[in-house]
Amino acid sequence: MHRALIICVATMLSACATAFEPPRNLADLSVSAYQAQRQSMSRRDEQGDATRAAFQNAGRCEDIDPAIAPIDPSALVVPSYEETPALSPGDLIRVDIVRGEGFSGDYVISADGYVRVPHLGDLPAAGFPVVALETTLSRLLVERAFFRPNFVQVGVSVLQWAPVQVQVAGAVFSTGDIVLNERKAADDRDERVQAAGDFTMNRSLSAALRGAAGVRPDADLRNIVLIRKGRRLIFDMSGALDGSPIVDPLLVAGDRVHVPSRSCFQMELARPSRITPPGIRVFMSNLTRPAASNANSAIGRDATNLPYGTRLLQGLVSANCVGGIQATNAGRWAVLISRNPITGESEVITRSIEKMVRRADRDDFDPVLLPGDSIACYDSHMTNARDIVATLAETVTPIIGAAVVGGVAR
Repeated sequence: MHRALIICVATMLSACATAFEPPRNLADLSVSAYQAQRQSMSRRDEQGDATRAAFQNAGRCEDIDPAIAPIDPSALVVPSYEETPALSPGDLIRVDIVRGEGFSGDYVISADGYVRVPHLGDLPAAGFPVVALETTLSRLLVERAFFRPNFVQVGVSVLQWAPVQVQVAGAVFSTGDIVLNERKAADDRDERVQAAGDFTMNRSLSAALRGAAGVRPDADLRNIVLIRKGRRLIFDMSGALDGSPIVDPLLVAGDRVHVPSRSCFQMELARPSRITPPGIRVFMSNLTRPAASNANSAIGRDATNLPYGTRLLQGLVSANCVGGIQATNAGRWAVLISRNPITGESEVITRSIEKMVRRADRDDFDPVLLPGDSIACYDSHMTNARDIVATLAETVTPIIGAAVVGGVAR
């Protein structure tokens, strides 16, 4: 009877050792996954000329040809943007008026966007270029009889651009309010502080996209919208990826940026650039039978911080999930837990690591890792069976010992 029990338990445990139930998803990942590379590994013939997933991704793009699309009267396509940078609250400016000792000086634009000039009162400045403030000063000095029209000479220059808060929404990894151009007093040398004039690229449109953790792979870089005082301007930022010239305006406080989505995954956007993430953080778990903790599996901070554009198979190597004893450890399984940023739904896939390593068409099933993705590795069937046998031995040995003792006693 004990022998029959042992055989029955061993059979059931062996069946469990070879079973790996694939995860279920609400959506069919072969049709509507964020990346087509997340589809299940099919048994079709391997292709060496081109990958099917790349064509599937491109086919999902929702695009309207600008040549036939109706023009939005509130939007202005800006092939070349030459508008003078506008002032913002907190900007430090210098007003220089020839023979105007009572008016000249350094001023900070107030939180409500005004500059208080002695004898002239509060003058609107935020949202206007310096030339507009120069014009306003010249007009008031003449109207209030401080200067004659032919003798007034006014110059305004920016000594230091202040931090600004803008809003970024759409196809970026982190939407919301972004503070640009934050700087400490120690960041600037005394010579720069005392000099007339300032320069910064930390208030640019590309800086706002970086501040929002970068654009997503589904972003429409040709139609990025900047909304300023109700005016909509459209910029083409695609040159940031291939090195061609781009128009990168300086932003002012209160600007809103919207990045449209093409509703498809674009592989060319999944790499480091000035408007995409330089690197990503991925969560990993590799609790193998020989190593009972991530520390023993050599998964530390350096292993989980990966360059943007890293694929699943590369991430598995970083997690020490690939390789080992071929007979017992090679046939492992990997699980990728991600989220579709367009629909907000979680997407979970499994991969046979050894099959993905050996298949020639692996790129069809090797998705790009995104910020916040999670990777988990499961042991091979052989390792599972070995552990089950050890567990079975630990369970059955006392029973056999008790039976032997009982037989001797009788």
